[in-house]
Amino acid sequence: MKDNWVKIYTSRELLQVKLAEDVLKQHSIESHILTPPDSAFPGMNEVELYAPEEKADEAVKVLKEAEFLSDVE
Repeated sequence: MKDNWVKIYTSRELLQVKLAEDVLKQHSIESHILTPPDSAFPGMNEVELYAPEEKADEAVKVLKEAEFLSDVE
C-alpha cells in the first residue's frame, strides 16, 4: 500500500467495509481495503479501510454522516 495512508474504518464484516468504500467513492475519496492474510475464515479478523492521510478527516466525516461510524470512534 502507498505511504501516508490512514486506517479510517474496521469491521469483521467484509461487506460492511465494501459498502463504506462505495460511500467514499461516491464522494470522490480514494480508499483501499486491507484484509488479513488468514482471512479464509470470514468474521474471525478485522478488515481495514484506509484513506490517504490528506483525505482522512473528510473520509471519517462522510462515514459518520452515512452512519458507518459513531461519534465515539
